[in-house]
Amino acid sequence: MIFHSFRLRLCFALILCLIIFSFTNKIISEDPFPFKESSLLWKIENPNSKKVSYLFGTMHLIEKKYFVFPNKLKSLIEKSSVLVMELNGIPDQSEVLKYLLLNEGSFFDYFNEKQKDSILTWAKNELNITPEIFKSTFDKFKPFVAIQMATQIQFFGKTESYELTFENIAVQKKIEIIGLETIAQQMAVFDNLSKEDQTQMVMEGIKTPEKSKNILLQMQQMYQRQQIDSLYLMIHEEEGILQKKEADFLENRNKNWIPQIKEIVNTKKAFIAVGAGHLGGKNGLIRLLQQEGYTITPIKL
Repeated sequence: MIFHSFRLRLCFALILCLIIFSFTNKIISEDPFPFKESSLLWKIENPNSKKVSYLFGTMHLIEKKYFVFPNKLKSLIEKSSVLVMELNGIPDQSEVLKYLLLNEGSFFDYFNEKQKDSILTWAKNELNITPEIFKSTFDKFKPFVAIQMATQIQFFGKTESYELTFENIAVQKKIEIIGLETIAQQMAVFDNLSKEDQTQMVMEGIKTPEKSKNILLQMQQMYQRQQIDSLYLMIHEEEGILQKKEADFLENRNKNWIPQIKEIVNTKKAFIAVGAGHLGGKNGLIRLLQQEGYTITPIKL
């Protein structure tokens, strides 16, 4: 999804700790930071059930050469009884559109004259989009949507989609698809930002285009090396609005997902695929599930 091509901001280091769970009367340890063994794919085992599920970290904007998709991954999806993603498949375009457009006003209402000039210059120099075309195309879109859509023009034809690939496999094999969130919930994360924060987010994204490209390149390379905690820290330490709002973009969503994931994996053989930024860190899904008593094991790809 285009909404997730924002750089995911991640938590900083945590210490190895022991947590006592009253419902099991067992001592359960979290993995230390960073993971001694890391992977994009993790097996989830429930000590009170024979059900085995899998958790996979995706990257929502990824170039084809960094796309990790071995046959093992395809086989695990095909053998699952349910596919769990952030959304329950690629949403209908007409449904999405109502969340992308401003209810009133213009994209440019968020910016002063100097900022407007910077945006139009960025579009012309980096995307080869003239000011006239940019204005006519993106005037009614929400600020962060407009910039993300425009940015993806740079990667047209060069990217792959995990979500679309997973959905196609599930549909072909008649596998149930479950979403952890609705499109309305995802968009609310951005809509709840103040006007000033939305302005800052856009300007941060365009002020240093070469730096942004380099960061995305480093993230993709780290992703390909399957270094979940390192990826998490790299983005967390980058200053900006998303670091300031990290709890809203990552931690709160992770914690909201845990009850749903527990209910699913306790009764179904699930393949869960969410953005890789949600896996690592103290409040990432891996350690949160470990705190709930699940055994989480990295699987080599």
